[in-house]
Amino acid sequence: MSSELPPSQRPAPAGPSANFLLITLIFLGTGAAIGSGAVDGSGAAFVFVMAGWLLSLCLHEFAHALVAWKGGDAEIPQSGYLTLDPRLYADALSSIVLPLLFTILGGIGFPGGRVLVNTHLLRGKAWISAVAAAGPAMNGIVLLVLALLYALAGEESDTLRAVLAVSALFQGTAIILNLIPLPGLDGYGILQPWLPEPLRRFADPVARHVNLILAGLFLFSSAFGPAVFRASLSIIGTLGIAVVDARVGYGLIRLW
Repeated sequence: MSSELPPSQRPAPAGPSANFLLITLIFLGTGAAIGSGAVDGSGAAFVFVMAGWLLSLCLHEFAHALVAWKGGDAEIPQSGYLTLDPRLYADALSSIVLPLLFTILGGIGFPGGRVLVNTHLLRGKAWISAVAAAGPAMNGIVLLVLALLYALAGEESDTLRAVLAVSALFQGTAIILNLIPLPGLDGYGILQPWLPEPLRRFADPVARHVNLILAGLFLFSSAFGPAVFRASLSIIGTLGIAVVDARVGYGLIRLW
């Protein structure tokens, strides 16, 4: 017997958390200040880009949770994941601090965060794959919104266009990295329910070390990081975002 509640009996998800709304306010307020010329410096650019990145982390994990809830995991509303509160997306170190650190130091949108989904409650393999795909899809939506804001900013606001461009660059790298079929990343999660059981038993435990594996690839492979970076530049270029603006924006957020 399925433990899933019918839609009419499922608890309604709570609204956005105060933490998420505060980060959103910081992002919008800093962007407005940069766009109006009230502030024009690395400090404001840094706050804008990092607040935007943290918002995208929350939205990425919210997308996973929302699709899991729609797919049959009736426990999701009680978890609080649908409130977009960054404190709930696994531990702060691996979910927030490390992604932000790699984003700052490496110019790469590093995957972070995790929602715990009871896949046994989902209605089949397709829903398991859909839950995994929802995160990168949300990054894609965020990227399109940033590209739209970049187009609307106008050339008279060079600083705003630059910080929007580098924010878009980070979303591009996040999409690329998340879609790698490595255990612990969404690319593997999409494939995982369709893989043979012996392969899953071997691969699934690797997910616990995915951040270390990615860090190793960036640190010890001379080709991996530049390849991801170039691919993201190509993506944002296709959306009409000037590569030079992304490079200027990255220079602005470097406070050292």
